[in-house]
Amino acid sequence: LFVSCCLAQVHEFHRIAMSFQLPETPVIVSGALGGPAVMFAVAPFRNGLTLGSTNTAANARGLYRQVFARGLAGGWTGGMYPAIAACPQFLALGPVYHFYAGFAGVAGGVVLTSITESAMCYGAETCNAQMAANAKTPGTFKTVHSSYKPFGPGVGIHIFRNIIATAGLRMFCMPCTSVIEGVCGKSNGFTQLGGDFGGNVCAACLSMPVHQLYGFTVTTPDLHVLSGSEKTARMVQFLKDQYLETKDGRTRLSAVVPRDLFMRTMYVAVAYTMYSSLERTLVKTWPK
Repeated sequence: LFVSCCLAQVHEFHRIAMSFQLPETPVIVSGALGGPAVMFAVAPFRNGLTLGSTNTAANARGLYRQVFARGLAGGWTGGMYPAIAACPQFLALGPVYHFYAGFAGVAGGVVLTSITESAMCYGAETCNAQMAANAKTPGTFKTVHSSYKPFGPGVGIHIFRNIIATAGLRMFCMPCTSVIEGVCGKSNGFTQLGGDFGGNVCAACLSMPVHQLYGFTVTTPDLHVLSGSEKTARMVQFLKDQYLETKDGRTRLSAVVPRDLFMRTMYVAVAYTMYSSLERTLVKTWPK
C-alpha cells in the first residue's frame, strides 16, 4: 500500500511537471521590451487618473491640464518608475501568465499573475502616484514611498484591481471579439483589435472605482494614522463623495462617474490593447 501511494504521488508530480510549458520567445520579448514602452507612453493618462482621485471638481480636460501644467515633459512626471517596473510587470502579464495558466487554468493564471504583478509594481506605482501628488501640491509627502518596497497602504486593493484588469486582457477579449465578428460577419485584424479594446474597456470600467480607491489610499497622508475602522469608514465615504450626489432629496450617480470611466479607459484599455496587439503580432511574425 505504501509503495502504491508513493507511485501515485510520483505519477501525479510527473503529470503536473509535464503540464508546465515555458513561454515562447516572442511572448518573452513582448513582455520585456514592449511592456516598458507601453507603460511609459501612457504615463500622462495614469497621472491624470491619480489626480482625479482627490479632485471631484475638475473634468477630464482640467485634470489633463494639471498633468501638463509644467509643460509637455511634465506629463511624464514619475513615469520612468512604472516603466522600469513594467519589464517584470509585463513579463508577469505575458510569459508568467502563460506559465501559470499551464497548470492552474485561465482563472488561476489570472489570480496568480495579479499577485505577482502587484509584488513587482506596487512600489513603483505608489511612488509615481505620490510624486504626481507632490507635483500638484508641493510638500504633500515629505518622504515618497520607495519604488522598491512591494507592500504598504492599499496593497490589497492594488491586487484586487489587477485581478480585474488582467481578466480583461486574458478573459474578456475573446468574447468581445466573437460579438464583433458576429456583427460584422468577418474576422480580421480590425475585429481582433476591436475585441481587445472592448474587453479591456470592460475591465477598465469595472476596475475604475477600485483603482481610484487605491489612488486615494496612497495619496492621502493622514489616512495612514487612522485605526482600521476609521480607515474603512473614510474609504467608504470617499467612494460616496466621489460617485454619489444627493439633490432634492434623491441620491444619484455624480458626474464624476463618466469622467473616471473615461480616464480609466484611456489608461488601462489603451495600454493593454497596445500590449496585446504587440504580443499577437510578434507571435505571428516571429521566425520559427
